[in-house]
Amino acid sequence: MSSLSWSEVFAYHRTRKGIGKRSLLVDREESGYRNLFLADGRILYQGEGKRGNQELMGGNLRLVLAQKEGTPFRVFLRERPGLWRDLGCYRVEGHRYSLLPVEGHRYSLLPVEGHRYSLLPEEGRWVYWFTLAPCGCEEGL
Repeated sequence: MSSLSWSEVFAYHRTRKGIGKRSLLVDREESGYRNLFLADGRILYQGEGKRGNQELMGGNLRLVLAQKEGTPFRVFLRERPGLWRDLGCYRVEGHRYSLLPVEGHRYSLLPVEGHRYSLLPEEGRWVYWFTLAPCGCEEGL
């Protein structure tokens, strides 16, 4: 796994957003997203959207459809500014929609008419978590 410049990654990824059409960008929270790297090689990837409750649209919808269809994504890890590593191909193994609490605060769920739950703004927000599992890739960069 050699190091890549942002120009090389961008030539493949084609967007500054984390979720592209055929690739994903991950980091270790530098972007404000809480990706978790598991010991077995899987990645818990936080969905798209930094404010408010995340919605099933854009990149989040793309990942849900990729899970259903078995479509792989190439994953690039940001090691430091301007330096990236190609981690290879991953498949979306599963996803869940759950509460991301504000650090240091407890949260509660309130039933609201017509909706399952509502949150007070200071108590957190709902986010998508995607479990990404490594899978072989024939396609090179």
